[in-house]
Amino acid sequence: MSETFSHSRLGCYENCKHQYKLKYRDKIRVEKDTIERFLGSMVHLTLEYTYKKANFEKVAPDKGQVVGLFGWYWRRKWNDNIVIVKRQYSKEHYRSVGEKAVARYFDQYAPFTQNKILGLEQKLNIKLDPDGLRVMTGVIDRIDEKPDGSVDIVDYKTGMNPPSQKQIDEERQLALYQIGVKELVGERKIRLVWNYLMSGIEYTSERSDAQLEALKRDTLLLIEEVESTTVFDKHPSGLCNYCEYLNHDDGKGGVYCDGKS
Repeated sequence: MSETFSHSRLGCYENCKHQYKLKYRDKIRVEKDTIERFLGSMVHLTLEYTYKKANFEKVAPDKGQVVGLFGWYWRRKWNDNIVIVKRQYSKEHYRSVGEKAVARYFDQYAPFTQNKILGLEQKLNIKLDPDGLRVMTGVIDRIDEKPDGSVDIVDYKTGMNPPSQKQIDEERQLALYQIGVKELVGERKIRLVWNYLMSGIEYTSERSDAQLEALKRDTLLLIEEVESTTVFDKHPSGLCNYCEYLNHDDGKGGVYCDGKS
């Protein structure tokens, strides 16, 4: 049986083949997370609930309620397996950063009903070949239908360092999602939207049919490479500090990865 791929799974392989093997081939699960990923999850939960209330229940949230909801999620879901890599910052620092991001987002986008919501945390199948033999999976933060009938694919980002427009125009994830969304909405104008919540910057980009076809080909080639790989080398980098396997006891007198090549 062939493997099921997603953008994040392919990204894991590109960043470190050893991590890929541990996570997806050996299926080793480690109860460990970074506070950056936890922060992102809490922001996503907050915005998902906010859009549901505003659009489906027709309840207009106020700013204090939205910020308070973030704090409620944070307290309810916090656990001792969350690691703070940047030790100069405290748990409360990250919580405060999240609250400010949510408050800023409220100021920019309330009342959250400008567009029709076609999907929230929408699961997606992405056909990479005409026969549908190779399908990727994905989850879209939000799909909007604008008043003119065009569609926005929206992704929330909680990274601290916004990218350049060039990086956005070459980004793979939302372009892959566009392939799947076209199956749902037909031949409409589709815009890709990244909300960088920590800075309040919104980036947009569009892909032509030719670009999407090229992306399909490139992605299929990458998948073929992954499936044929037998040697999974380590790739030490700054990302190692955020890896759940770094210095984690493997139960055999060693660790899954020591961060060295």
